[in-house]
Amino acid sequence: MSRQARVLLICDDRRGAPNTVLDHIDAFRRYSRHDIHTLNTRDMPRSIALDLDYFDVAVIHYSVVLSSLNYLSADFRDKLRRFRGLKVEFIQDDYRWIDRETAASRDIGINVLFTVAPEPAASQVYDERLPGVRRVLTLTGYVPENLVGRPIKPLGERTIDVGYRARDLPFWLGRLSREKVWIGQRFLERAPAYGLRCDIAWTEDQRIYGERWIEFVSSCRATLGCESGASIADFDGSVEQAVLTFMGAHPRATFEDVHEAVLRPYEGNVVMNIVSPRVFEAAALGTALVMFPGEYSGVVSPEKHYIVLEKDFSNMDDVVDKLRDDKLVSAMTARARHDLIESGRWGYRAFVDQFDQVVDADARTMRGPSIALRYRATQAERAMRVPPPTVRLARVASRLLHRDPSMRFSVEREGQLRKGLLAMRVGLADPDLRPLLRLGRRSGTSLDRLLREILELSLLRRAATGDLPGQSFVVGIEFDPERRALSFVSAAAADRVPERITSADSILEAVRRRELTVIEWDHRPLGGQVRLDRPSMVVGIGLDGLETFSVLTEIGRSRPSALERALTPLLSGALRSGTSPRVKA
Repeated sequence: MSRQARVLLICDDRRGAPNTVLDHIDAFRRYSRHDIHTLNTRDMPRSIALDLDYFDVAVIHYSVVLSSLNYLSADFRDKLRRFRGLKVEFIQDDYRWIDRETAASRDIGINVLFTVAPEPAASQVYDERLPGVRRVLTLTGYVPENLVGRPIKPLGERTIDVGYRARDLPFWLGRLSREKVWIGQRFLERAPAYGLRCDIAWTEDQRIYGERWIEFVSSCRATLGCESGASIADFDGSVEQAVLTFMGAHPRATFEDVHEAVLRPYEGNVVMNIVSPRVFEAAALGTALVMFPGEYSGVVSPEKHYIVLEKDFSNMDDVVDKLRDDKLVSAMTARARHDLIESGRWGYRAFVDQFDQVVDADARTMRGPSIALRYRATQAERAMRVPPPTVRLARVASRLLHRDPSMRFSVEREGQLRKGLLAMRVGLADPDLRPLLRLGRRSGTSLDRLLREILELSLLRRAATGDLPGQSFVVGIEFDPERRALSFVSAAAADRVPERITSADSILEAVRRRELTVIEWDHRPLGGQVRLDRPSMVVGIGLDGLETFSVLTEIGRSRPSALERALTPLLSGALRSGTSPRVKA
């Protein structure tokens, strides 16, 4: 096909989306030789103006969950189903919700699938579920354009020998996903013996973003790495549910405990090992890579682009010797920068060229009328419908009533507003929580964060006393004096801890002395969400089920009596329910 095709890219490009997602979307607009139009259908119930027959190609970006009505309503799904042009889908998390996602793909008639799953994993997952669909191998990310041509900090000015950040991923993704944490933990354990200056962490509170992240990587002589992906494919969600059920009964289980009890039969059923975009960041910034051996999607080669660290750390001495060799490190980072960055092979332009070739080969163009008017009308519809009027009114109220920036709140969806209003109502009505709301306001904390913690604390208090309708879990308490941490852990109701003659005095005394530095609620064993009947809504607890009450902790340091008043019923309720505090020695 030589003529320019009209392409509708359905994507979630809302303000605040991750930069990697926005870069991926923007690459289509910048580099495609075809006529690219984007449309965000998230939370948009319908469109009167949109007529897909004006387009030659419809693309479902990976930022849109095809099976979710929040992203694609029944109206848009029906339009896609009836669309006669080329239908292309991008998927990144190929190992999750496989049956559900492929059923949605079949329903609308996807023709081409861009997948990060290499062979044989792609065949195992898609041959039977998406027969006849053309597959194109792609990557999760490419060279960030803001790093191309950026000056390289000399080795002598780098203050960190090895720096690294990782995220603790769910157990049900298998051993491969755990390597991101393991490489950091085990390297950090051995580093002091070699006198290495390390900045390595894997918890959420230690993550770094934006320009600070770029500066961090630039300050490191080397960074760690391993393959991304998963070694377990959860076709129907049963593996995830089995893990959650087991952790509900054993909330302190380690990965090895869960693997032995649940995951062993699934481990390696499908292995999706791919390169991480972090590799491109390090190469662009002249930072050496120390990585476990792997395929890395064919992007890098061992000892040419990265120093190999065996998974049993048996060659740690050799790795450290190479890291200290300025000549070796300089030559290796120069090769990586040339081959990965300067060559352009792994840039967004090359990625979009691959996409354009698919469109050239598979799309049929039609000489229809101009789409400009209808496209502008569709975008105007979204501007009028999303966010809904209730959210708009809340934003106006925030600006008019609260000149103090700390009292402005960011609301993108109607569900956020409902939860915020519920938190406000709970905070004002409960005499134990009202002081926290007032003190949080005075401290200048953002209203978003304050209301979230107030709402979740109220749910935690109700759960401890068994006052949540349909409640199927109990709340255990753990106090670690050394860490000065108070942890509330959800567990299945059947896993009640026998009542012991233990009081909450030591915890409350720590509150009075302003000694608590961490208050957290771990609801991950139960899936990370609490469902309410009145009002009907689902409340997500913290980040993936782990909430750290940072605002309440700060209030406790300045006004311990207010925090004590809020925690006392919670601790007493847990004692009455038979889940006595466990004090770490």
